[in-house]
Amino acid sequence: MENTFNLKKIMPIVFGVVVFVLAFFAAQYFLSSSEEDKALTEAALVEKAAEINQSCPKMVDEEKKLENVMSSPNNNFQFNYTLVNFSSTQASDDMGAIQEDLQSSIISDLKNNPEFELFKEKKTTLVYYYSDRDGNAIFYITITPDLY
Repeated sequence: MENTFNLKKIMPIVFGVVVFVLAFFAAQYFLSSSEEDKALTEAALVEKAAEINQSCPKMVDEEKKLENVMSSPNNNFQFNYTLVNFSSTQASDDMGAIQEDLQSSIISDLKNNPEFELFKEKKTTLVYYYSDRDGNAIFYITITPDLY
């Protein structure tokens, strides 16, 4: 019996092992890269929240007070406002119009104000939460990156 090395039988096995190893390391590289990007984004948003919160609460205009902001997982950032001249007990038929006006104003500001560049760059979803002067929730507006 002759024990010969048959290259034709070994090559498919070697090729399969090489492809498997390359695929394994490529998957590890891309998965760890996206996890690293996600961690960097969350860290940037936490830092931005801390920066903004240093000046909170603050009156934005005669109707709105920014109480605080917070970053949350999955690339979300929330602004918490109080409508200082509004009470939820005075239910308004104009609430839909108020929400629409606020949303238009927010989107315009996001598009034109360089202070929001981080959110654009990171494609962050922004949530604007509004409560009345007594602290009761009124409504919230969600702005996804495709809107700004």
